[in-house]
Amino acid sequence: MYRKGQEKKEEIYNNAKRLLYEQGYEKTTIKQIAGATNAPVSLIHYYFKKKDDIIKCIYKDFLENIRRFLLKKTPHIFSDTILSHAVLSRIYYDIIFTDKNNRRVYYEVLRHKSNYEILHQPIVDIYRHYVEENQIKLPEELFQAYVLLDFGARRELFLNFLEGKLHLPVEDLVSTVNGLFPRLLKIKQEKIDRIMQDSITIFSALDYSAVKFLV
Repeated sequence: MYRKGQEKKEEIYNNAKRLLYEQGYEKTTIKQIAGATNAPVSLIHYYFKKKDDIIKCIYKDFLENIRRFLLKKTPHIFSDTILSHAVLSRIYYDIIFTDKNNRRVYYEVLRHKSNYEILHQPIVDIYRHYVEENQIKLPEELFQAYVLLDFGARRELFLNFLEGKLHLPVEDLVSTVNGLFPRLLKIKQEKIDRIMQDSITIFSALDYSAVKFLV
């Protein structure tokens, strides 16, 4: 992509993030994004076929930005994928849940679709590392079934949490969801509990205020 084209795509992307932050997922339209960018709707569709393609980019970029931050600040945790994923998740959900505008977007997206559609590949890659590092033999079909169980359980858990039907500290919520897949893999309970506790200690010592979800 030519430089001018890349700059225009970034402008569209940044305006979309700002509008999503200010208005939420449900109220933000491609037409509004085009207006904020002073561009025709057709140009928005050229770079992002639909609004959900922008959402996918936002979530994946957010995940990658946290990963890069952790690689710089705490590279040692990446020797254990369950640990690094738990620390990443604590940052991920803290940034989303402690800002009401971020929280609204996350909730509205979750109501309309599963995160399976948005983050399937990055999370599957992480879970394959779980299997490899713990030397677990698992048929592919069973692995895929566990992935679906994990995404489905997360969606229902977070919907109930965000709707106020489940009263659980975020610290415990993240430990619960991040402990689910290792438990499906039959990794020892004591090991999972220790890793979750270690992830809290590491997370609590980090300043990740420069990492953003939307703006």
